[in-house]
Amino acid sequence: MVKSEKIWSEYWAEAFSLFFLVLGLLLAIGLRNPLFSYFTVFLSGGLAGRIFYQKRFKEPILPFILIILGFLVGYLIGSFWTNRLWSLMLFSSGFLLSYYLHLKNIFVIFKSQGFVK
Repeated sequence: MVKSEKIWSEYWAEAFSLFFLVLGLLLAIGLRNPLFSYFTVFLSGGLAGRIFYQKRFKEPILPFILIILGFLVGYLIGSFWTNRLWSLMLFSSGFLLSYYLHLKNIFVIFKSQGFVK
């Protein structure tokens, strides 16, 4: 195994966390309208809840938690035009709502049995 491949296989979660931190920062800076910012952070929380639900028992979950927190920290750092507490609360509520809806099979994963009813 080449040294760069070994480094990538060990530190891929940190690299993606840094990427999503920068992405969250740029997204928060780019959205100057508070309504769009709050809507985006709520949808991002929903997407994070879906990813957490998909990966929770199949793979080690800590790398995905690092990636989700990387995005959230970047978004909170860059949210100059919104209240950071409200952004955190909307992200958390989107996360919990999405996770609950996936857990109760109201939202289903595409590859799951019973997706097409």
